[in-house]
Amino acid sequence: MDDVHPGGSPARTAGEAVKAAAAEAGRYDYSGDMLKSRMPFMVKGAGYVGNGNQPLRDEMKILTKAHQAALDLRVSTHRGYHAKAEVVRGLNPAFLDQFGYLKAALTMPSAGEQIGRLVEGLPGGQEALKSFTANDLGIGSISGLVPFDLLAPSRLIYPMYTVFRNKLPRPAGQGTSRIAKVFTGISGSQTGGQGVVDIAVPELVQAGGNLSASSWPLNLPGTGAQSEVTLNVPYRFFGLTEALSWLAQFAGQGFEDISALANLILLQEMMMGEEYMMLAGTSTPVAAPSIVSASARAAGSKERAVGAHMCFAVIITATNYYGETVGSQVMVLPSGTASDQVVDVTIGPSPGALAYNVYVSTNAEPSAANAYRVATGVGGVRFTVQGAPPVSGANPPVVDTSTGKNTRMEGIIPTLAGKSASAGVYPNGWQGGYVDQAVGTHLSYNVIYRALDALWENWSSNDPGAFRADPAEIVGDGGDIMRLSNDIIAQGMGTNYRLVVDQGDVPGVRVGAAVSEFQNPITRSVLKLVVHPWLTQGTAVLMTYQLPQTWTNVSNAWEMTCVQDYVSIAWPVIDASFRYSIFLYGALVSHAPFYSGLLQGLQVSDTTPYG
Repeated sequence: MDDVHPGGSPARTAGEAVKAAAAEAGRYDYSGDMLKSRMPFMVKGAGYVGNGNQPLRDEMKILTKAHQAALDLRVSTHRGYHAKAEVVRGLNPAFLDQFGYLKAALTMPSAGEQIGRLVEGLPGGQEALKSFTANDLGIGSISGLVPFDLLAPSRLIYPMYTVFRNKLPRPAGQGTSRIAKVFTGISGSQTGGQGVVDIAVPELVQAGGNLSASSWPLNLPGTGAQSEVTLNVPYRFFGLTEALSWLAQFAGQGFEDISALANLILLQEMMMGEEYMMLAGTSTPVAAPSIVSASARAAGSKERAVGAHMCFAVIITATNYYGETVGSQVMVLPSGTASDQVVDVTIGPSPGALAYNVYVSTNAEPSAANAYRVATGVGGVRFTVQGAPPVSGANPPVVDTSTGKNTRMEGIIPTLAGKSASAGVYPNGWQGGYVDQAVGTHLSYNVIYRALDALWENWSSNDPGAFRADPAEIVGDGGDIMRLSNDIIAQGMGTNYRLVVDQGDVPGVRVGAAVSEFQNPITRSVLKLVVHPWLTQGTAVLMTYQLPQTWTNVSNAWEMTCVQDYVSIAWPVIDASFRYSIFLYGALVSHAPFYSGLLQGLQVSDTTPYG
């Protein structure tokens, strides 16, 4: 290319220059390449500076100046973009004042600078700007010229525990029900209504008491007695379904197999549904509780008074995982309440219930329609009503809301409480060897001792009798087990111990205490303390899983008998959806509930205010 325009040819117009520049730019892949090729021709004019009157022709000088000019251009461009304010301050103010629009445009903060000022107030300050690369996208944008950082597959952070489902055996069944002939007592067992047998007899006597050579047969000793019942536990049908559209499955390709996810969640939901059924399922509605007493007293230092009310009435309902019973009788305080009083309520428990809801009415004619809920999930049998009663909210149900359903099997708690026997699923009296639904204190040393003693000796009667039970586990709510641990630790504080920590052990000292086992003072065996995540506060069970004798023909005291264990079905596709189901046909069978016990009505606090 010539250094000067050839003489005689016309000069290019502005439009032709633009077209020529565009055509030349098309020959390059990167702007840096074009800059590198054009810069040597652009610096030749430096030869006219000073006393020079011709362009530079020294190739060394041209290359040196071209390299320096390219660097300066890049540096200045970078400063203009990333430090615009500093560059603008370096311009001549008099020059800028002559161009108002230019000055306004140069001094106005860019979108990136505005975001930067907002980010400076966040933790990390300007370092936060490094988390994105486009200044006009904003923090948290999920579109634009930025990578989409979606983690695959989806994260599943929900709890999923199935304590009894994993623990109890699952033998195969057949037909429509599990039938068994069970001997609950024989002469001398002191169970099943049988007492002590007298085996003393005279030697070979007749009715008259005289020996005779002419009479036969001689009198034989008396016979023993046995108690026998028939178990007939009906199998129940269980199932659950999940579905997803074709679009969900197709669109999820490359991220996650949505169909597989649906099947995983379906299995987990089914397992947890079975766990809840094992705990509290029942085929008949739970009965409404009663109110033993309700009385007003002066509020303590940490209690909130209910206020002065000429009429103050309380209604209690029982609940399980599936619903709520109708209300109890309306308990009206004869003298109402004074401005500085609270109300203590004692609940009469309902077999098969897990917890209780408390409702209060201050209407002159109290009823379920004007009583409003003040507490839910009360596990104890004593509760203190505090604070101003609500004037709106949930009312007690006027009909049972599905605490029982004839398609459900009988769970552990209704069976131990005797409710399942009352419903006709088990024989009369088929219940726990020790049942106390109104403990009225926290789960403590003494409560466990009393239960273990009763399971072994059954001081009340010989029906069902003393089965000499030796439970393997105490299963309860986390808070109740914690209070038992605290009680055991507190009992041990009467014994003086000396704690010595060597200097080298100081960094590794562990604080806190918990009890994981409880020794039966009667049998000397050890019970495990097990926290059940889904068991409500106020309930604990003492579980025996295998009988102590080998000749009983009872492999398991509790078992989930399955005619058909879990079967997964992928239904034929008849529309734009995929559908999956899991089914189970079986029932929880209690072959020997007398070897287990039930504790309910456990308090959070033994002293007022009761919670």
